[in-house]
Amino acid sequence: MEILSDKFNLEDLYIGMKIQDKNQLSDIYDTWIILVKSNASDGYTIRFIGKETNAESDKLFTPDNVVCPVYNDSMELEGDIYYEE
Repeated sequence: MEILSDKFNLEDLYIGMKIQDKNQLSDIYDTWIILVKSNASDGYTIRFIGKETNAESDKLFTPDNVVCPVYNDSMELEGDIYYEE
């Protein structure tokens, strides 16, 4: 399968899709995308897409997987600083 190198929208993504760099997902906000990298590959495979992590996404964190979670928070776009109390 070909590894794609363009930036993506959420509608473009699917489980099993191969991408070259996590920065291709920088325009997608408020969604967890979990990438798994194979030691034999230069790219990543999308293994989870969701608004919240869950038991399915937790199963990806194993010693055999190189996992890269991606989450871009839309609140950072607004430039305001929020503090949790």
